[in-house]
Amino acid sequence: DADGSSVRAQGVRVVNAAGVDSEERLRALLAKAPPDEPLLLRGAPFSQDATVFTFDKLSRDVGNVLLPRTPAAKQGASSYRSLIFIAAQAREEKVLAAAPPPWNPDGCSLATFLRGVTEGSGHYLTTRSGKASCYRPLDKSDELIYDNAAEEDADGHDVLIKALVPRVPFPLALPREQKFRIAFWMGAEGNNIGLHSDLFTEQFLVQHQGVKEVLLLLPDDASVVAPYPFLSSPMWFKSERRRVSNLDLRGERCLSAELHPGDILYMPLWWWHEVRTISPGPSVSTTFRFHTEDADRFSKVMNAFYHFHNMRKIDRAAGLPGTSG
Repeated sequence: DADGSSVRAQGVRVVNAAGVDSEERLRALLAKAPPDEPLLLRGAPFSQDATVFTFDKLSRDVGNVLLPRTPAAKQGASSYRSLIFIAAQAREEKVLAAAPPPWNPDGCSLATFLRGVTEGSGHYLTTRSGKASCYRPLDKSDELIYDNAAEEDADGHDVLIKALVPRVPFPLALPREQKFRIAFWMGAEGNNIGLHSDLFTEQFLVQHQGVKEVLLLLPDDASVVAPYPFLSSPMWFKSERRRVSNLDLRGERCLSAELHPGDILYMPLWWWHEVRTISPGPSVSTTFRFHTEDADRFSKVMNAFYHFHNMRKIDRAAGLPGTSG
């Protein structure tokens, strides 16, 4: 491992997806694979060349978009709003903190931001739509629609989503008329957001520029991945250890995938994953996330436990009656 850590991992199954141009063909392909396991799809057809969605093209086409200030983190904020977040990862850092401080662009343009990343700023940008805000219509095979009416987006934090969704190359295997969240990732070598799980989410990670390494785990014993305790932290979907190399895997199987431009990593529900850019220079990726009906219910229950526990702690500290137990 280039950064001095070492993980013993088995390669994700790689399949030739040249003929997978519809959801039906995708499901037929998945039915032949081991159930509920990630797959690396190579050669899959896209709405347009997936490898042209690069820093250079984005700078030319939407480089004048002004980046909004990163909003302050707000526990319990609607998952149906859009979000843009920029973090700064120092060269000596192997992984971002679980709750990294935001870097505020103060109105700089996307082109200026991307130029800074290319020159070694260490900044890593992710912008995502709200849940279930994008879809592929029945009548057009080469278009994605962004349709988010969330009141929270009146602050303009979906400005980049609005600019990118109509331009992004997407796999023709994406289902039609099924709503999803889209997330864009722009960074450079060494960027690593840390080990986490998106839980009740079936997703497709597309690499456009650069090369990424993805480590994946689905342990029988969740303590292996050391999630933050849900009663004391709202980050229960992230690992306290931050990296797979910091875990005691206790014989659990770890999978690895190396994504090159044009590759698609299919990730079923629940899989924990760590994503790191391993190639020099810029990296651009897109994630298409399809949430199950249980996603919101589960998150609300977990967050309710956290808030209730927190309120009990506050009440005990204040010496309120009936809170000593």
